[in-house]
Amino acid sequence: MFSGRKTAEKLREEIRSADAAVGEAMSVLVTGDTGAARKALSLAPKTHFVDMGWKVGLAGAMIELKAGKRKSGLQKLITVCSRLDDTSLSRDDKNYLRLYALYRSSEASKDGRAPVEMRALVEDFRFDHTLVTPLLRKDFPLKAVDEQDVPPPPPPPPPPMPSDAG
Repeated sequence: MFSGRKTAEKLREEIRSADAAVGEAMSVLVTGDTGAARKALSLAPKTHFVDMGWKVGLAGAMIELKAGKRKSGLQKLITVCSRLDDTSLSRDDKNYLRLYALYRSSEASKDGRAPVEMRALVEDFRFDHTLVTPLLRKDFPLKAVDEQDVPPPPPPPPPPMPSDAG
């Protein structure tokens, strides 16, 4: 009688744990430490693809690409993106992730073009950037994040007014 509730709670905990591991791995990956990112991702429990496996797979692909394993990283990206329709993510989230994968695969390719399989997955779509889940944008940003958080210089002082010269 209570096994269903315990199973559901266990699944929710596994999803939270996997999400936290992916977040940690992606934040470590920004520094370029693929070993630490791989270690952080290894803490993610095994979950079904539709629950959180897609996110773990996407993070694993990014680690492979950052480690210089271009072929296996690109193949993982293609595999994850081709199965996103199986998930319960919104259409905007799915299309955002496909665009993210297209950008990363383009960066990883020798000629600056994503593989044909990847381009076929993202050929003609739209998404509303404001409707994309903020956690996806945090873990998988479309633009490369600058390592410097230097604020812009202050604006120059206004020129003196002609009436001040008197």
